[in-house]
Amino acid sequence: MRVLPEVGAKIYDLVWKASGQNILWHNPRIAPQASTIESEFDNYWCGGWDDAFPTCDECVFQGQRYPSLGELRSLKWQVDSCGKSMGNAVAQLSAFGAISPVRATKTITLDGLAPVIRLHYRIGNLGPGRLHFLWGTHPAIAITETTILRIPAKHAVVAQCNQPGWGDPGQQYDWPILEGAAGQLKMDKVQGIEANLCFGHYAVDLDAGWYAVEDASSGQGFLLKFPLDKCPCLWLWLNYGGWRGLHHVILEPWTSKPVNLAEAYQQGTSRSLAAGEEFSVEVSATYYQKPETFQDALTRLV
Repeated sequence: MRVLPEVGAKIYDLVWKASGQNILWHNPRIAPQASTIESEFDNYWCGGWDDAFPTCDECVFQGQRYPSLGELRSLKWQVDSCGKSMGNAVAQLSAFGAISPVRATKTITLDGLAPVIRLHYRIGNLGPGRLHFLWGTHPAIAITETTILRIPAKHAVVAQCNQPGWGDPGQQYDWPILEGAAGQLKMDKVQGIEANLCFGHYAVDLDAGWYAVEDASSGQGFLLKFPLDKCPCLWLWLNYGGWRGLHHVILEPWTSKPVNLAEAYQQGTSRSLAAGEEFSVEVSATYYQKPETFQDALTRLV
């Protein structure tokens, strides 16, 4: 595992040692680099696992402009501690918000006995007034044409597509079958880069707080678990060549939808912190390989 404190405390590499495979996707055209908060995130995004606060989409909220993926993803985080604890590798990093009066901490624990990583986040409101926000985590996952998405969702909602006919914005459908003017599509099946498609959907009405991205051919998979009470929906960014000629998926647990702070506040779905209050959330992830299944792997994430 490699963490980049100077680039928003991004997890850049997460390698399955049994095969040497990097679970996380890297942008083949952009190397990791520091940038300003005002810079367009997409133009220097190198891939890996980022976190978002207080918005995903760029927006203006209460007189402040917030960039895409928020204000913490480009900051240089301080390494508060790094070492071993009870046989585990543990690092704690922290940063102050540049726009919002917050202090954020991120504690990364790599289990010494099992292929498990745990990420614990805390965001405290240092200001005198109520703070409105969204929070989400943003792991870009490497895929193949035989990758399948295991998501325990009853429904999904179309937000965007780069080509017409593949669902209308706001359309709700029974996951995973999308019916559009262009035909029927199984959204849990990854497509090749030649499809030239890119989707932004919400997975909603989740039965449980987890998902798996699995290669049906090799039986290898990445499984992420999150607290459903704090992150009741997933933002699905499914890029099959349609966005900048790249190929990856990003399945993001979010505190609410839409993932635009200004819009979420208008719809009454954003979260808030009173002065001195703190938001905390923990997600955990593991990797598995057949004959082990995603159900077996899920038992590790207790």
